[in-house]
Amino acid sequence: MSSNTKRGALKNQEVSSGSGNDLANMNDKDQKFVYQYSQMIQLEHAVTKFVESYQRIISLSPNLRIYNDVLSKPEEIPVQILPALSRYKLKMASELKSADELDRIPILKDLDSYASKFNRNPSSKDPILNGISSKDLKKLSNEVVRTSQVDEDVEEEEDDDEESYNPVKNSKETKNSKWPPKLPEIKDPAVRARVFIHKSTIKDKLYLTESEMIKAHNERLEFLGDSVLNTVITMIIYNKFPRYTEGQLSKLRMTLVSNERLKEWTFMYGLEKQLKTNFDMTKENANFQQGKRKLYADVFEAYIGGLIEDDPKHNMPRVRKWLSKLAKPVIDEVTVKDVGLESTDSLDLNAKRQLYSLIGFAALNLHYVTVKRPSHTDPNTVVECRVGDGTVLGSGEGRNIKIAGLKAAQNVLKDKAVLEKYSRIRASMPRNESAVKLDETKPKKKRKLDDGTSK
Repeated sequence: MSSNTKRGALKNQEVSSGSGNDLANMNDKDQKFVYQYSQMIQLEHAVTKFVESYQRIISLSPNLRIYNDVLSKPEEIPVQILPALSRYKLKMASELKSADELDRIPILKDLDSYASKFNRNPSSKDPILNGISSKDLKKLSNEVVRTSQVDEDVEEEEDDDEESYNPVKNSKETKNSKWPPKLPEIKDPAVRARVFIHKSTIKDKLYLTESEMIKAHNERLEFLGDSVLNTVITMIIYNKFPRYTEGQLSKLRMTLVSNERLKEWTFMYGLEKQLKTNFDMTKENANFQQGKRKLYADVFEAYIGGLIEDDPKHNMPRVRKWLSKLAKPVIDEVTVKDVGLESTDSLDLNAKRQLYSLIGFAALNLHYVTVKRPSHTDPNTVVECRVGDGTVLGSGEGRNIKIAGLKAAQNVLKDKAVLEKYSRIRASMPRNESAVKLDETKPKKKRKLDDGTSK
């Protein structure tokens, strides 16, 4: 059957009475079938890229022996190569190349010849890849992947014990709730008492020497705790966000160690009730209230300092785990709400290209429009993905146009109904219509004549 005949048959099958609306609707039979049209396109695209990527790895990468030789001579490694050697990808590539050389993964070598073997007998039901036999087919699951599952990321990152808390969820649970995380204990009663003694209670004790005064209130503990708090929080976010700039890390740390945040944590554990001062803490004066917020933050820092002075060897790891648990919900909330702190780890840099490969054709005029630019008061950028008639397929929000545009494409890729609709339209379009150049859909500029008039 010729390509034109196939397109005509497909068009007649999908279009009822020439209605363009019916073109987008799937019947019950389509929905129950194992493969959806958009799913089929994505699979073929993924397989093609998979084979190409594997072949490229084998052609470009040295084997593991050469890779290890490179690592053994760090002084010879170019500066621009060093960062890549601290990541896993180059080593994985070298191991794949080594396995290919040693013929340890024969199934991967079959990828090169798979297409030619398939073409010899396309209707054969026997497996082509080595390692899979016809007898193995009975052992396979008969579970069908539905369209709603396609492109969904089912892998969940396992949190270690430090980050396993969900205060929003656990706060509504029973008495055994894990929130707030348990407050580490200061075992030395003298150190614990000093944590809650404000300098104002000591300054009028003239019978005390200067060194005795210093050891009688919490200022030194506050100083120590402030340093530990900043260092621990810095290490937490530094390791958690390897792609953050110095500015983003500083902004996030300021949020985590602000006086308001520390006051919140102080009240969460009831530390403020144990604070001893020599002035009235109930004043309503605005300046005093601001100072009181700092006072409560100081108690939290002093408690951290008390933990370290009490048992630095054992309490330092405890403080790190405790602060990790406290910081996690704040980090999760702030990085979602603050566009300047959003992570781009899950951003698909090929989202636009993938979307066009699924539904794009020249006459559709798939394009991106910036509908909101960042300002001093609102750093958000909003980009919409549209087609030629102005229909908005999806939108994305980010800290710049590039990120917002990629998010818009990603959001369209998640919309199975839109993908199915436009992939069917694309499949049914006559080749001469789908090949219309984009500039032909735009009005031509008028050419000015010598006398200034337009033609």
